[in-house]
Amino acid sequence: MILRTILAGLLLSAVTPWLPAAEPKEPKQTATKAEAKKEKDKPGKPPAHVCALNITWWEEPVLKEGESLELGILDGKDFKPIAIQTMTIGQPFEYTGGPNVVIARKTKVATVDKKGKPVTSDEWVPFANFNITETETDVLALLMPATNTPTAIVKTFDIGVDSFPYGSINLLNYTKSRIGCSVDGAFFFAGPGQRGKLAKPIASRRVANFKLAVVEADGSLRPLVSSPMVLDQRSRRLYFVVEIPGAAEDARFRVNGLVDHVEDHAPPKPEEEAVTPKKADAKEPKKAVEKPTAAAK
Repeated sequence: MILRTILAGLLLSAVTPWLPAAEPKEPKQTATKAEAKKEKDKPGKPPAHVCALNITWWEEPVLKEGESLELGILDGKDFKPIAIQTMTIGQPFEYTGGPNVVIARKTKVATVDKKGKPVTSDEWVPFANFNITETETDVLALLMPATNTPTAIVKTFDIGVDSFPYGSINLLNYTKSRIGCSVDGAFFFAGPGQRGKLAKPIASRRVANFKLAVVEADGSLRPLVSSPMVLDQRSRRLYFVVEIPGAAEDARFRVNGLVDHVEDHAPPKPEEEAVTPKKADAKEPKKAVEKPTAAAK
């Protein structure tokens, strides 16, 4: 019996080095896989959109004596104060956030503390909001004060130089009628709620006859604007036509204009100048050298 035990021990010790090492057991993946699937199925947070925002007033709201209006735009979790001028494209605000842009106004809010004493604090309350798309990187937001309420209506426009180049004239129609524009006999139209554009941008400085008119239902024209205007390749103009419901017939339509001018804008060279090679200056013909005559020798 003892001999058998010794032989079994020797045999086992001889075979053990040739056996493969036992692989360590993997930890259970049930919880991890479930969490991974849950994380995968969870809708991802869309990346923040970066956009240059120009915010301007259609007209400043009428404030009561001693009243002020301080506005702020939601930047992250806080509101950043902004200054707004009337019908002006100025220094843009770099916006980084979601597609819904929120503007609030600062106001005094009266509350009661724990001891029952009245406390007044500054709070941001809703004022206006608007949406921007993922493809818009340069937007003009036009604030129109709402009637009988401390809020504003917002109209937005793509003012990137690709869609609104310098030298161009755009027309925004917020009426129920068709609006026509004439620039030295070149016509374009904007239907209700649409945007019209001058087909060919202005390439040089010149004085032009500018006209705006409403196309009535019977096809007749109601003049809105008619005046000479200095146009050039360093300015771009945006005109807004709105209709005021209930207003007198001669005050039913209102026109506002916005001009954006830059001094350092380099207009593209005319096509002829770009493709036609410059001709070399003509050289004077060489004078023939007179050979000496026999008398001069």
